[in-house]
Amino acid sequence: MRAKQSWRMTAACTALVLGLTACGGGDDDLDEGEGSSEMPAGAAGGTYSAELTEPTFLAPASNCYESECSAVLDLINDPLVSTDFESGELIYDGLAEEVSSNEDQTVWTITLKEGRTFHNGEPIDAESFARAWNFSQNPKNAQATAGFMSRIEGAGEGPEAAGIKVVDEQTLEVTLKSPFSQFGQMLSYAPAFAPIAQECFDDVDACNEQPIGTGAYQMTQPWAHDQQVTVERWADYEGEQPAMADSVDFKMFTTPTAAYRDFQNGGLDVLSLAPEVYLQAKGTLGDAIIEKPTASLTYLGFPVGAAPYDNKKVRQAISMAIDRQLIVEQVLNGLAYPSTDIVTPPIPGSRDDACEYCQFDPERAKQLLKESGVDPEGMTLQYYFNAGAGHDAWVEAAARQVQETLGFDYELNSTEWAQYLELLDGGDFEGPFRLGWSLDYPSPENYIRPIVGTGGDSNYTGYSNPELDALVAAADAAPSLEEAIELYQQAGDLALEDMPIIPMWSGGTAIAHSEEIGNVRFDVGEGEIAYGEITVQQ
Repeated sequence: MRAKQSWRMTAACTALVLGLTACGGGDDDLDEGEGSSEMPAGAAGGTYSAELTEPTFLAPASNCYESECSAVLDLINDPLVSTDFESGELIYDGLAEEVSSNEDQTVWTITLKEGRTFHNGEPIDAESFARAWNFSQNPKNAQATAGFMSRIEGAGEGPEAAGIKVVDEQTLEVTLKSPFSQFGQMLSYAPAFAPIAQECFDDVDACNEQPIGTGAYQMTQPWAHDQQVTVERWADYEGEQPAMADSVDFKMFTTPTAAYRDFQNGGLDVLSLAPEVYLQAKGTLGDAIIEKPTASLTYLGFPVGAAPYDNKKVRQAISMAIDRQLIVEQVLNGLAYPSTDIVTPPIPGSRDDACEYCQFDPERAKQLLKESGVDPEGMTLQYYFNAGAGHDAWVEAAARQVQETLGFDYELNSTEWAQYLELLDGGDFEGPFRLGWSLDYPSPENYIRPIVGTGGDSNYTGYSNPELDALVAAADAAPSLEEAIELYQQAGDLALEDMPIIPMWSGGTAIAHSEEIGNVRFDVGEGEIAYGEITVQQ
């Protein structure tokens, strides 16, 4: 699983479970800076409350691979770098002064800003990063984000990876196993690459209860499990992402309905709206709800080694038999954006015309099925999805459309999320399966390699295309970001032609907030509300 609900594979409906990882709405503007509720400049101070589900971990940061913990950690930790979503270039608004590589993209040098400290006064230096990254890559520590370290030379082989080298107090050198042009962008996934204070390293359990961070907010009191996490402005912060509010109270609820009731009663200032309450909230709040696209993807995958899915024309036909826009409008309340690519907006390199077979075209779908030589008579397609996350209605709608256009009967199969992952891991499925994906870092590589690359982390289809893999490897070694994106797009084109997965839609989020706060914005890069920017009406 992963991330934001920072999750790689998302259990939540990528267009219904708003506030988990997925759902979308609002206008078609994909500018991550739009859709905010503004207040006059300089309105700083005060306290506000936000909704949160109980996190799994808060420390070490390398064990955070979900939205619940990242909501807190993104306030109490600064990232190394951020990424500009339009250009893909690095933004040095965090702990790094510069990130550079050698000509073949295998050796990366990270220069840290001077004078920065942890909340406890320890210096943020190269050693603090090496300490954290070696802890994460060490298999015995079983860290949730250890996969980010797997590209580093010697990672996964022992307590210290040979590719992590402290050059001097402010300089870290990282040697990769092979060229990777997107390593700088990968560093923007803050939890995986956060440093760790020696005090935390010495007592990880204590630090989990009250983490020691590097950001504009700090935890001055322990985590009140299942109740609340409070962060307060750190007076000694010297970074470039200052706190706006004096403090933030993250309140925990057992259900989305309970959270919304608390919001209605004035006890909560901001929350992401779940499907159970979205329509009610929309009827009451109207345009005051902030609806913005996210970078999440919902798709249907095929077991490409099994008939009839071993025929790409069948896969193409099924895709073209599905009216994504109709499902979005009538089943998902308009809270999604029909897919045009595997890479979702606003990721650099995403395209609005890449997917020829994502168009609804019943006549062409029938023609493709005829060309495949497959007779649907008496054939029942098995559809799979995880239960309890809002997928039932849209999966059935898609299956019914395929039936009406192509003649395949269908059956629906659902299990709880944990069992569903076991089913996918074991290959125990006989037809199209639903999955969601949310970005770790803004690069096309973060979609192409895991989902359709040979042996990818979330490639459950069995699809393997050496030409695609070669293009991804070439993009990894490209001398410029522009050349890398072009090569990743070529790899994506191969997958969109072969259709091992059907891109369905990208998601969005819907946010409600009280009149007491402003500057509320969804940060598509973090996959969550930009809590640090929220101001309180004084």
